[in-house]
Amino acid sequence: MKDSYWILSSNNNSYKSLDKDITTDCLIVGGGIVGLTTAYLLSKENVKVTIVEADKVGFGTSGRNTGKVTSQHGLIYNEICKKHSPEKARMYYEANEEGLKLVENIVNEYNISCDLKKVPSFVYTLDENYIQDIKDEYEVCRELKIPCDYYDKINQIPLDVKAALCFKDQIQFNPKKYVDALAKINKNLGVDIYENTSVMDLKVGEECIIKCKKGYSIRCKNLIIASSSAWYDGLSLYFSKEEASRSYLICAKLKEKILSGNYINVEKPTRTFRNYEDAKGENYLIIGGEDHKTGKCNNEEKTYETIEKYARDNFEIGEIISKWSAQDYVSFDNIPYIGRINSKQNNVYIVTGTSKWGLSNGSVGSLIIKDLICKNSSKYEELYNPTRAKSYLNTKFLGFNLEVAYDYIKGKLNAGDSELPQKDEGKIVNINGERYGVYRDKEGHLYIVDITCTHLGCELRFNSEAKSWDCPCHGSRFNYKGEILNGPALKPLKFYGEEKNHIDPKLYK
Repeated sequence: MKDSYWILSSNNNSYKSLDKDITTDCLIVGGGIVGLTTAYLLSKENVKVTIVEADKVGFGTSGRNTGKVTSQHGLIYNEICKKHSPEKARMYYEANEEGLKLVENIVNEYNISCDLKKVPSFVYTLDENYIQDIKDEYEVCRELKIPCDYYDKINQIPLDVKAALCFKDQIQFNPKKYVDALAKINKNLGVDIYENTSVMDLKVGEECIIKCKKGYSIRCKNLIIASSSAWYDGLSLYFSKEEASRSYLICAKLKEKILSGNYINVEKPTRTFRNYEDAKGENYLIIGGEDHKTGKCNNEEKTYETIEKYARDNFEIGEIISKWSAQDYVSFDNIPYIGRINSKQNNVYIVTGTSKWGLSNGSVGSLIIKDLICKNSSKYEELYNPTRAKSYLNTKFLGFNLEVAYDYIKGKLNAGDSELPQKDEGKIVNINGERYGVYRDKEGHLYIVDITCTHLGCELRFNSEAKSWDCPCHGSRFNYKGEILNGPALKPLKFYGEEKNHIDPKLYK
């Protein structure tokens, strides 16, 4: 996986792996913005907290996004009004503003050097067919008393904008520098952090017991799943209520300055961008999009070419500094699932489906989880309730799950190739009548794995950009060695010559 500009520009402090059995009040699985912010808030309430991270702190989506923290999430407010109510739309705004202010307050209180800057956020269109959509969103925001402005052009960016909606006083920053600093603050508050510590199994009860890689166990009173995907389900079927989505970004030197701000368009394909000025005064353009459902792209590597061409056609850019991709989980009503994992388990909590706005929604999630644990209630718990019916009883839910069924059957029927791949290529190959995923690295070494997903048994597809095996059904991803990159799968892939993959969706209560 290519590293983001944020990761490349950060110090990347290390924390040891779990090397013993431990007991804690709260165990947080996931060392991104959700996990670290939740740990920070709970530790301030004198709760003993432990974080385990399968990779390194901030190396997931928290270190691979645009670095926008905003309460403007596309045309979200009109959608929430229609699907839910104006009251809930207003509450969604208030929650994300609170999440934004939490980030800003932490940065100011601890003097975190993460290049935080207050900027306007714009949702815009270059297509006349979408002007009315933006005008409708503007009118809804005015009715909800959300401060905003409507523009029919934006002078200081080199795009022919037909309409735009602006939220002022939003922020942008270097998310990896923020997360790294937050990890240090947590350590100083007594939070234990373990990296390279994957969860392998779970027993839920009044006391949860989590089995980790290398066989060590963690006992906890409260378990918080803050690892983006719902790897434990509690019979809530989260994998059927959210869609795993890949998106792509590049960072380029910016020769001609643009108006500082956060930008995203309405039409497809998605174009999201922002400017960034580092501590040395160098200017960069962070730009991306090209979103697609995980496992449903024929050539991921070409997405970067498309984004770079768009950037060079429209902006004065120079050298490409870095390219990277990220995975998000999108709920079908675009409101995350935050709270108790189901109505019967009061000590298991989840934050998932942040719908590509994880920096603000993730911070909101931390506030909600802290209040549920410390006060047994949150003013936002109904809005973000993970078991709300309206989030999935819609055509998106039905269409998604019909497509999953199709992909499952199609994957089983597709024949594999009869020839092995070339160097730095991956393909599905028939070996002794069985289908395997085969990748040949640049040195010519072969890696042959069983490509039946260990989550629910769908057939994996090769990702040419990340050199990974991706599940088109529910978004699990594995590197070419069979190791897990993204859940909800908890079991790695078996190599050729070993037993078949063990399928375990962790659906039980």
